[in-house]
Amino acid sequence: MRKIVFIIAATLTQYSAFSQVTKNVIVEHFTNTYCSICASRNPGFYTNRVQFPQVIHIAYHPSAPYAACPLNQHNKQENDDRTNYYSIYGATPRLVIQGKVVASSTNYNNASIFQSELGQNSAFEIEAKLTPSGSSSITVSVKLKKVSSSSLSSLQLYAALTEDTLFFNAANGETKHYDVFRKSVWGAPMNITAPSNIGDSIVYTQTIALNSAWIANRMNVVAMLQDANKEIVQVTKSANLKGMTGIGKTNQPTDGIIYPNPTNSVITVEVKEPSVISVYNAIGKLMKTIKQHSLSATYNIDFLPAGVYSIRIADRAGVYYKTIVKE
Repeated sequence: MRKIVFIIAATLTQYSAFSQVTKNVIVEHFTNTYCSICASRNPGFYTNRVQFPQVIHIAYHPSAPYAACPLNQHNKQENDDRTNYYSIYGATPRLVIQGKVVASSTNYNNASIFQSELGQNSAFEIEAKLTPSGSSSITVSVKLKKVSSSSLSSLQLYAALTEDTLFFNAANGETKHYDVFRKSVWGAPMNITAPSNIGDSIVYTQTIALNSAWIANRMNVVAMLQDANKEIVQVTKSANLKGMTGIGKTNQPTDGIIYPNPTNSVITVEVKEPSVISVYNAIGKLMKTIKQHSLSATYNIDFLPAGVYSIRIADRAGVYYKTIVKE
């Protein structure tokens, strides 16, 4: 059973040493791999955002208006839950910056959507860490600390596991998918009581099974503290997960080739040496395992339903993952 652990630090007596800290900025991006409008607007959005590397980004894939989106199907309920949290379910693309919904007519290429949120301060700081827990689980740790005077007491804490990059040819033509939401750490945002005294801190932890469809060293956690109006009080992003072995090293094309992708019925797998090929569906269920003795082999995958699949390639050098789409 997953647990939440609370640790209260001793109150510091020298309050004068504390002052507000910079409030980090997050853009929550609601998109869909079947959405042609997303394919036309996302490139300009990403070009704009790259000018603001300090802005944290997370991409959700709601089921409306395109329920076939494979990144939605990986975790339909929680992708849709976050969309409904902001009451914007039903259309993509949409942006929420600092917990405030951006009008759909806004030019996502305009630098002002980020600039207007920079340079603000917060009375709270957050630290987030993602660490291995055994061979197939990860532990999320989120530390909330009050660093200056604030009247805020009742807050919400939301944390999400994200994968920094997925590579596959989506139905709308997009081939790279950034900061993809995979799972909420505690489900819905937790209602919490902020530390009452300056210098006090609270630590929340949660252990979660690592889904076989995720690439371990691409995983991180984003933690958001929000007020009663859903506006961001503070936000942070952890470093990528390190120290996991046997879960997957990379899904870059240099570690093997699988084609065509997307595919209708067959795939060809080219590897560097004899390998064991395992196929997992979007929720991590093992669908097929094959011992491939040749450097190139073609397989019929008519038995697989349409969707996104993670292909695990294990050889003497290590374990690698690819992502394919079955149409």
